[in-house]
Amino acid sequence: MDGLEQDLAALSALLQAPPEDDSVRELYGELVDRYRDDPDSLAKLRPFGDQIRQLEADGRLPSTLVVRAPRARGPGR
Repeated sequence: MDGLEQDLAALSALLQAPPEDDSVRELYGELVDRYRDDPDSLAKLRPFGDQIRQLEADGRLPSTLVVRAPRARGPGR
């Protein structure tokens, strides 16, 4: 199992029994940051974001705001 598959498995496990804290959103945000330069990996993450939003809408996952550190700006950005 490669790194992405392990990360997706960890996120999936959290979503099976969502905790009351913001750990699901935190992990999802970390993964989006980690794989931001890999469109294929981001495409695999996108359905998890959809699932998180649905769980929030259904009231099964607390709706939270995750604050991340500012991103470094690279050349041409």
